Order: sequence, then structure tokens, then C-alpha cells
Amino acid sequence: MISVCMATYNGAKFIKKQLESILCQLSADDEVIISDDGSTDQTIRIIKEINDSRITILNHTPAIIEKHSLVNFRRATSNFENTLAHSKGDIIFLCDQDDIWADGKVKIMSDELKKADLVQCNCSIIDDENKIIKHKFRDKCPFYANVLQNLISMPFLGCCMAFRRQVLDWVLPFPKDLIAHDFWIGVITLSMGSALFIDEPLHLYRQHNSNVSPGAGKSKNSFYTKITYRFEIASQVWDRLRFLKEHNQK
Repeated sequence: MISVCMATYNGAKFIKKQLESILCQLSADDEVIISDDGSTDQTIRIIKEINDSRITILNHTPAIIEKHSLVNFRRATSNFENTLAHSKGDIIFLCDQDDIWADGKVKIMSDELKKADLVQCNCSIIDDENKIIKHKFRDKCPFYANVLQNLISMPFLGCCMAFRRQVLDWVLPFPKDLIAHDFWIGVITLSMGSALFIDEPLHLYRQHNSNVSPGAGKSKNSFYTKITYRFEIASQVWDRLRFLKEHNQK
């Protein structure tokens, strides 16, 4: 069984196209778990009009998040945690609300998960009109075996990731006020298990002004902010890895 875990917030403009590109690749027994963070546009109406029994909609009510320059990142991460916690699949895909999945993405990545705990595919960058503006975002495998090198480059892109269910035992629950859920999942999995990169672009990443995170684009955060949240997530990663290693030794 495959679970597609999507987090939404005011995604009415692109969500129908995204869901259509996903549902046609799933079997009757698979599921799409959508956690919505209080959308005020037509996002929920559009999802319901698709009228597909494989879709489940959750209301996201996050714990109190302190005011912070990265509050949107924290809310998005909490939203993803909600959808992951309700997933039932043996294989889990992370999913943004405004991209498009290329034909064959589900099958190719599912097959590669026979070799590793997590896989990340390459992506093409598209604009608001679905035109490709960059065919390949990555020229080579972006992540490293060394955690510190990954902290510098932040190479994990959630919308291009899929992983085995076992990964949830390592990464859930998320630390309080976690910023980067995709980096968290990627680096913990790489430290506890294995990860592969698929060079073929199996994902069309939409670059537009309303992206919650920079994703495949260039971060607009200040140098101070980048350093601060890297130190913060590094501390969270060390704590979790120490806990997991101690737990595995018992």
C-alpha cells in the first residue's frame, strides 16, 4: 500500500492538476492523506469535487508555535507531521500542493525502495504555466554520508522523496518547533539506514512567489537566519540519533 502525504494551505490555484497527476498512478488500495492548515480559499472544495474515495482530508490544528521569523516553515512542518501520523502505507511519498508528478514517478521510486530506505528523485523546474524552465535541478547526487556536509548544503527536497514505513519509527514524533521536515527525515534516514538518488527528473517543481519554502529555488533567508536554524536542527538531529542508538542497544 502506498500513502501520499500532502500538506495544504490556500493551494486552490494548482491543487487539482497536482492531484490528477498523482491519482492516475495509484492503485485502488492506495491513499492520499491531505492535512489542511486552515485554508481560506477554495482548496477544500476543489479536493472534495474530485470525489475520490482514496483521499482523506484532515484538519490541522498545530500546537502553539512561538512567533518566529520562520513561523511558516514550522507550521508547514507540523502540518506534514499530521499527515504522516495518519498514514497507513508501506511506502510513503511526501507531496506539495502545487507541483506535478511526472508519469511513472510512483512505479520507478517504489521499485528503487527495494534497494534503500529512502529515495529522492531529480526534478524539473516549471513556471505558473507548466512550462519547464530548467530540465534538471541537480547535476549529481546532492547528499553526503557525513551529517555536517548535509547541514551546509541542506540537500533533501521533500516533494521528491519517498521512503519505507520503517523511517517513521526513526523520525516521529518531530522535535518541537522543527523547521525543515524534509532535511530531518533525510538526514536521520541516511544516518540510520540508506538513501538513493534517482538522476531522472520524475517531478515537476513549480517555482512561484507563493511557495512556503524555497524548495528548489534560492532561499531568501538572511545569513544569520540560515546559521541559526542550522544550529537548531543540528542539535535536534544529535539528540534523536543518540536516543535511537541507545534504544537499539537495549
